[in-house]
Amino acid sequence: LNNNAMKRTDLKYFFPILIFLLLNAGCQRDEPEEPSEKRGDLISSEFISDYSAGMITALIDQFNVDINVDLKYDVDAYRIIYLTPGPDGLLIPASGALMIPKSASDLAAISLHHGTETKRTLVASVNPLSTGEGVAGLASSSAGFVAFLPDLLGLGSSDILHPYLVADLSAGAVIDMLTAGKTFCNENNIDLNFDLYLGGYSEGGYVTLAAQKDIEADKDLPFNLIASAPGAGPYDLYNTVFYFLDLDEYPEPAFMAYLFNAYNYVYKWKRIPEIYRSPYAGMMPDLFDGTKTTGQINSALPVKVSDLFTADFIDGLKNGTDKQVIGTLQNNTLLSWTPVTPTRFYHSNADQVVPYQNSVTTVNTFKNNGAPDVELITIDGLQHSDAAIPAYTGMIEWFDSLRRQR
Repeated sequence: LNNNAMKRTDLKYFFPILIFLLLNAGCQRDEPEEPSEKRGDLISSEFISDYSAGMITALIDQFNVDINVDLKYDVDAYRIIYLTPGPDGLLIPASGALMIPKSASDLAAISLHHGTETKRTLVASVNPLSTGEGVAGLASSSAGFVAFLPDLLGLGSSDILHPYLVADLSAGAVIDMLTAGKTFCNENNIDLNFDLYLGGYSEGGYVTLAAQKDIEADKDLPFNLIASAPGAGPYDLYNTVFYFLDLDEYPEPAFMAYLFNAYNYVYKWKRIPEIYRSPYAGMMPDLFDGTKTTGQINSALPVKVSDLFTADFIDGLKNGTDKQVIGTLQNNTLLSWTPVTPTRFYHSNADQVVPYQNSVTTVNTFKNNGAPDVELITIDGLQHSDAAIPAYTGMIEWFDSLRRQR
């Protein structure tokens, strides 16, 4: 063969090899990379304070309530920052308090969820002693649990509008804090086991049931859910809203304003002027900017339902034409599943803020669906705020008794 023939032979093999290499390189470039940040990642932690068992016992005594658990451990409290999806699905930082019993081992986790809060700093991660769930967290930790107290999105270190009674974002913030808190425990040689207990009151009751629903549905989560105790939450959200709209007056207008303001934000409705009457529509951004308490917001809003909401908005819901709002309420109602975890609902039959019927309907629905272990614990004769203490006490005592049986 001459040189030209040899060159042609070389080229015959060279071009297929070149094409293969180029295609292979292109395939390699298209392979997805592992994300550098994931939901539930622990971003930072900060020591808040330590609390002696004696101090925690004295705190509980101030509430004039007996709690039949042994408060024997001193507690260290930390603030943690972690990642969780925001309303647009992008990961954003959220905060919560983590309470660790000192000199204790084989620790179960308890996640406690706060009631309706509009002021960003009134959460356990800022000051555990300023909130009811903060004190409940200290008590449960002193009894031997690692207590997780998520601030939830829009509160604590998070500066967005709190997605009030949005089921998936509420559950996600709880689950992702559990993941981040587990990382914290692993990094600090805290002997956390896989057992998990969930509890909360008012909005926290709703958050508890939403988190339970998602945890039961995800078998890959590293938690063994032992029991759940939702307290006085609007689980039957769809019918609860219609109950409120049928009232002449509602004593907590901040709650109803919060709900539709949050939904307008999360679901990008751009309907504030259609929902609220003037001048209240124009007040919404300032009222819910994270600096005001629910009491301050209540004082700025009318208790008369027809003075707060426009007639067209109320009519659209009652006659069924406002499909957008009705569908959203239905999607955030928590009745269309069957819990398998032992679940106790705590609610007072004299609740003037969240109707007691919520818990009755929810328990009956779950039993009819075939739930194996669901129960309603009725607190007798107390108004909404007053019933929070016996509800939290009952939860902690129940969880402690279950833990001792394991």
